[in-house]
Amino acid sequence: MKDVIFKLRFNHPNSPKTPKLNENHFSYICKRARAMYNEGQDFCCFGKISEIGYSNFGSIDDFVKIKTHIREKSEEKTIFYKCIISLREEDALENGFNHRSRWEQLMKNNYSKLAKQLGIKIENFEYVCAVHIEKGHPHIHFMVWDKNQEILRINIPTDNFANIREFLTNDIFNNGLQSLSDSENSIEYVNYLDEFFNISNDEYDNILKELQSLDIDLNKSKLFNIKLEEKYVKQIFKEIKLLINDLAENEMLYYDYMPKQIKQQLNLISKKIINNNIELNASFIRYIKSIKNITKYNSKDEKYVEQNIKNYEDEVLIFASNQILKLCEEISKIDLFFVENQKQFENQQILNLVSNLMDFITKSENKNRNKNLL
Repeated sequence: MKDVIFKLRFNHPNSPKTPKLNENHFSYICKRARAMYNEGQDFCCFGKISEIGYSNFGSIDDFVKIKTHIREKSEEKTIFYKCIISLREEDALENGFNHRSRWEQLMKNNYSKLAKQLGIKIENFEYVCAVHIEKGHPHIHFMVWDKNQEILRINIPTDNFANIREFLTNDIFNNGLQSLSDSENSIEYVNYLDEFFNISNDEYDNILKELQSLDIDLNKSKLFNIKLEEKYVKQIFKEIKLLINDLAENEMLYYDYMPKQIKQQLNLISKKIINNNIELNASFIRYIKSIKNITKYNSKDEKYVEQNIKNYEDEVLIFASNQILKLCEEISKIDLFFVENQKQFENQQILNLVSNLMDFITKSENKNRNKNLL
């Protein structure tokens, strides 16, 4: 089976934590012990950053200069997309990805296609990469940004992720090298993997925790590879259009100002949004479970526990309802008849709504967990 994993996340550029988080992420991906280091260096880094003198693709040896540049661009509110491409170890061996040069070639072959899917002009596309040999899944981390960012792109259509996976899969498996299982390099690579397989489960868990501690906000918030089924999008969008018809023309579009009937309608739509999407529902259940555990730890009063859980559930529903009302306001300004690609438009609007709700739930969960630790 051709199994290529591609993931993309980012920290919101308006968050005061983002410059430091981007800096930390760069340090992590380049300096991990199993990164394929640059020759004569204690880190792995290659790519293209024309603004600091690396106009052509290749190794980048000035670690401090890049780190400073990433922080400064972050402070200017530039979005840094944090990406990963991961392979199964047998696929890596069969297609030549036991060599750092093969990963480099993958990036060189596809950077223009990546730029297009991320909405970045090719001349503005800047990126740094680091290859890791990890337990069971050799992979490449890379950070991508628009050096002359003019538009704040916080939502990327799910179709674009499918396109990226498709052209990466084609390159990896159709243009890949023949199996190198009989070569010395292959044996060296397998031994390198075996060394990692021999670590204890506790050590492996600690490595994962290290990454999480470096990037605690690394969009556990916005997970942009959320999958929305077509039926789900159609149903939710239909409910929202019906709601628009029921809203008074000059009504203040905030949940607190809504009549009881509209509040009930909003709550019903919000529950459908949460319950009928696997990722969102799992996030919501985890959040409510954490609230229950924290509350039960602090109080033995069952009625208090139940009421507190309900309060937090209501808080999520109110947030979802206000997001729905905001979407209603935006849609009411558009003549849907003239929307060129209705299906794509609906999918994007519901994706935005689901992403914002996921973001809210995750941040609320982190906030409550941190509060409980104090």
